[in-house]
Amino acid sequence: MNNARGYKPKAEIRGVTIQPMISRLDYELILGAKHDPFFGPVILFGMGGFMAEVLEDCAIALPPLNRMLARRLMQETKVFKILKGYRNRPGANMEFLEEILIRLSQLVIDFPEIIELDINPLIIAENQCIAADARVIVKPKEVSSPQHLVISPYPEQYEIKTTTSAGVKVFVRPIKPEDAPLLIEFFDSLSSQSIYYRFFSLIKKLPPDMLARFTQIDYDRDMALVAFAVEDGKVMEKMLGVSRLMGDPDGKRAEFSVAVGDSWQGKGIGAVLMKRLIGIASERGVEYLWGIVLAENTQMLALGKGLGFTISRTGLSSQYKLEIDLKSISKDL
Repeated sequence: MNNARGYKPKAEIRGVTIQPMISRLDYELILGAKHDPFFGPVILFGMGGFMAEVLEDCAIALPPLNRMLARRLMQETKVFKILKGYRNRPGANMEFLEEILIRLSQLVIDFPEIIELDINPLIIAENQCIAADARVIVKPKEVSSPQHLVISPYPEQYEIKTTTSAGVKVFVRPIKPEDAPLLIEFFDSLSSQSIYYRFFSLIKKLPPDMLARFTQIDYDRDMALVAFAVEDGKVMEKMLGVSRLMGDPDGKRAEFSVAVGDSWQGKGIGAVLMKRLIGIASERGVEYLWGIVLAENTQMLALGKGLGFTISRTGLSSQYKLEIDLKSISKDL
């Protein structure tokens, strides 16, 4: 497949017009997926064609993929440098390749029966994408999607639009890895007092490892919710508040935390985030929820009391412990 002049594609992709002839081949890639007995579906990306076996330039990732994770997967290969454009070769459409990887990821999420899948070569030519050769192996599976995944997909069921007690319309949803820039912007907007209330110390900026831990979470065990303002029915790309649920390995106990932007405090944002967090924890079988709050954080102490938390001093006089037995409260919070 080195010389693509005169190559005629054998199939059409619905909604995409394919020219009958390709006068220039830009790149040959390989895309694939394979079911691992321990990790479930694994996505592969790398240099394709006969060079795939010679150079073995490929990288793997676990689904589900989003644009950031798809780009990161490509960046782990040597061919990525060429895909950006090299000498007289034009750069590939990176957003298009990201979309292909995301759709491949979704395919193996939706169909646990896919044991193996190979597209080699995936031809990138003249801003077109053509699967010149493909192979799929399927096998009956006893589990349904997404139980075959080692990483849970994004839980859309927790998205909600609501109105706070102060009349603020908000959109609350689980955090996503691509929210990292928005979380940095949110952190930078916090006053030193709000940062101290949340982290019990003054942090000038979020370290990369902390940012990754806050945005790339295991939805099975943990949960992080973010609130956005809604104006004229449109969700604004600015975080108003964040709440987190960090579960113990036994799944019965979990710790909570919450932070609201200074200009949005006292408007019911924290209450909405906490009520949603409590509801999700209760739904998942968490029996005991707790958190530590500084004595100066009177707004959070008042919110906890209003939600039914028991408040007691810890060993440190400057801290209070908020705890609640979720078995005794309504799951409709």
